[in-house]
Amino acid sequence: MKTIKFYLSFVAVFAMLFTSCSKDDSSSTTTDSDKATLSFGAIVQDLTAKNTNRQSAIEDMPDCSDEEAAYVEIVLMQGENAVVGTADNPYRVNLVSGQVFTEEDAALELTPGNYSLTHFSVYSADGTLLWLAPKGGALAEFVNNSLPMDIALGAGVKKYVDVSVLCYDNRDVNEYGYQFFELDINEAFEFCFFANYCSPDGRHYPARYAVTLSIDGEILYEGVENNVGRNEDGDLYADALCFALPNLDEYGDNEDYIDYTLTLLDWTGEADAYGDVAPMTISGSLSRADIMANFSGDDDVEYEHFRFGCE
Repeated sequence: MKTIKFYLSFVAVFAMLFTSCSKDDSSSTTTDSDKATLSFGAIVQDLTAKNTNRQSAIEDMPDCSDEEAAYVEIVLMQGENAVVGTADNPYRVNLVSGQVFTEEDAALELTPGNYSLTHFSVYSADGTLLWLAPKGGALAEFVNNSLPMDIALGAGVKKYVDVSVLCYDNRDVNEYGYQFFELDINEAFEFCFFANYCSPDGRHYPARYAVTLSIDGEILYEGVENNVGRNEDGDLYADALCFALPNLDEYGDNEDYIDYTLTLLDWTGEADAYGDVAPMTISGSLSRADIMANFSGDDDVEYEHFRFGCE
């Protein structure tokens, strides 16, 4: 009997040790239960019904296509960082066949935390844009929640997020809150502006300025201001402004099609550089050749340097 009791005690101790080791091992690795799984569904809003109860600048409601939705494109951010997709290259997620919610996708197995959906568009199998989630613009008032949409993900959660979308009929996409080249073209150039200001006494300063860009009167960017300040060494600085500009095939290489206006701004405050200034603007146009001339190698882009009040 003593032998049997000793044997059982030994087995119990061994089992406890084995269990303890197993727990230690599992705590040092990431398991599926530590992740959150995200899926999306598209809820098409009835604009006709909503328009009867709201004042809006929209005269004609977007026409809806009869084509079947096949996939969505999304951009998911965490703070300032793009986690899934980017503004220039949204991430594609297929829809379940015949449904309007997304399939499971490994890219949407995410670390728990707070995220923001900043782009959501729905396409047919042939790549036709059918529905779009507004992120501002005149049409944002016709959905319950426009983008960006905050999404909180907990560990082990399988979360379905419904996104309100509107039919897309190739109208001015500013009414949806998008720049037209975010949706209608596949390639964009980067172009950077930098400016100096020369005071009446001939002294040069980095300039505080705003940039507006347009094509045939269609605003791409309006009044975008650069960052200015004073660095740790006490020196004044002003950042360049860089923009994604559309590469449109209908224009020749040397044909100007992007119009720009730089407006000099006052620079006052703690990092006061030159104080108040008289209104001053610099305007011009860019061709594809102008933009390409600022490329240096495959990735580097040289700044286009402008000067306010300088001979």
